[in-house]
Amino acid sequence: MFNKTQKEVYKSDGIIYIIAMTIKNGTERTIPYSEYAKLKEIHIQLKNNHEKLKNNHDKLTDEYTKQSEELYKLKQDLEWLKRNMFGQKSERFIPDDNQLSLDFGMGLNKDPEAEKEHVEYERLKPAKKKKGHNRGEMPTHLPFKDTVIEPELEDTENYRKLDEEITWEYEYKPGSLFVHRFIRPKYVRNTDNKIIIGSLPARPIEKGNFGPGFMANVTVDKYTYHLPLYRQIQKYSSKYGVTFSESTFVDIIKNSVFWMEIIYNEAKRRLLESTYIMADETTIPVKIKLSKKKMKKCYYWVYYDPLSDIIIFEYNKSRGQEVPDNFLEGFNNGILQIDGYVGYNNVINKSDIAHASCMAHVRRKFENAITYDKDKAEYALKCIRSWFKIEAEAQEEGLSYEERLELRNRNNIKESFVDFKKWMDKNVIELRPNNPIRKACVYGIKQWKGFEPYLNDGRVELSNNLVEGAIRPITIGRKNYLFKGSERAAQRGAVVYSIVAMAKKHGLDPFKYIKMLLKFLPQEKSNNLENYMPWNIK
Repeated sequence: MFNKTQKEVYKSDGIIYIIAMTIKNGTERTIPYSEYAKLKEIHIQLKNNHEKLKNNHDKLTDEYTKQSEELYKLKQDLEWLKRNMFGQKSERFIPDDNQLSLDFGMGLNKDPEAEKEHVEYERLKPAKKKKGHNRGEMPTHLPFKDTVIEPELEDTENYRKLDEEITWEYEYKPGSLFVHRFIRPKYVRNTDNKIIIGSLPARPIEKGNFGPGFMANVTVDKYTYHLPLYRQIQKYSSKYGVTFSESTFVDIIKNSVFWMEIIYNEAKRRLLESTYIMADETTIPVKIKLSKKKMKKCYYWVYYDPLSDIIIFEYNKSRGQEVPDNFLEGFNNGILQIDGYVGYNNVINKSDIAHASCMAHVRRKFENAITYDKDKAEYALKCIRSWFKIEAEAQEEGLSYEERLELRNRNNIKESFVDFKKWMDKNVIELRPNNPIRKACVYGIKQWKGFEPYLNDGRVELSNNLVEGAIRPITIGRKNYLFKGSERAAQRGAVVYSIVAMAKKHGLDPFKYIKMLLKFLPQEKSNNLENYMPWNIK
């Protein structure tokens, strides 16, 4: 804004000009008169608009003040009404025309014919509600199965029955959800009024209302049939009319894994005592707290003993070599069969560990190269196919390890391997560096020393397809549940995948096996787990 402006008007070439000079800083500006007139008109309009806005502002301020006063009055009225309607009796006062008013000693309501009467009465004190265990109400629309637990009495004639205590739980058998009731009669001894009642069996969830069959079904549905928990909840609601929360099912999984982990740890200990282990790994997306990314690619490391059919899954965020180093720290003598991943190098470089390679991975390299050089790729695949055919024959005939090695020798397996190695060496020399056949040969040559255990030991497989087969359920499951919600959930998954895989390997039904563990492990008083290991279940 200018403090003061001087104007001087002059005419040139028929156009009127105005020289405007600001007294404050001495700046001058020359403009046509017509433009000055327009600016002056705009200035007047803005001034008028300013006055209108000021008037509207004053009106709105007055209206706001008025509404604020009305709102304050309404709040006061509401507080008075709430206090009189819902406050303590000493704070209430709601006039009633039919109610006699107090005369405050002035005799306004005195009835000359009324007489005083003394009244006494007894009031029952309400009993305090006994705190329960938040088990919910027992569903009455489901079938019941009753188990009566009688106490051990020395002399039945010296006791009289009082009542019964009922404990219930959801239980499941394939195709049926029902309520299992434990009925325990109470007896009182006539001589000293001592109450006797039978003891409940130890259960997988203390003071819970979920039986081992129900817990096993939730666990197997999630990890064997890859049914997410929310879909299981929908199934129970629509099919059986029972509603569960997802947090309840998460607790069921946690408690199931608590007991299964006992078998898992024992199986892991036995695995490390083996002299032959296969290893592989697969990815699993996991939601990690405090991570920049919402999902992180983590790993299940899988270790398999083909001699005892022991399978152990281990979860870890990393694919680094420190993972197998730590897990296989106690594995100091034997054969480790792996693919070409360098993460196992520290283990296979131990003096007493023999490295066994995987022919399936060599085969894949030539399969990927078949479109570039069909003749050479088909030759390689034909040779590898003949070796797998020998292994299939041994499996069909159920040969022992010694008999399988004899079968390999009868088919001149060593000579065939030598010829194939020479063929690969020749291709590496003759073919261009970027040729896919040459790349496949280079990979095969790097792995070739690892096939010596296969050529000399009938126990060793031609590939680690067995451990890859154990990983397949995780691959299928990823399509359904997409990711693990936390690292703890991923660790629980490792335990269940291990138990389910071992049960299948030993011809057991995963549901029946897990149900047995959840039923009997809580009651086991000794540390002898031999009867519960999957290879000892008949």
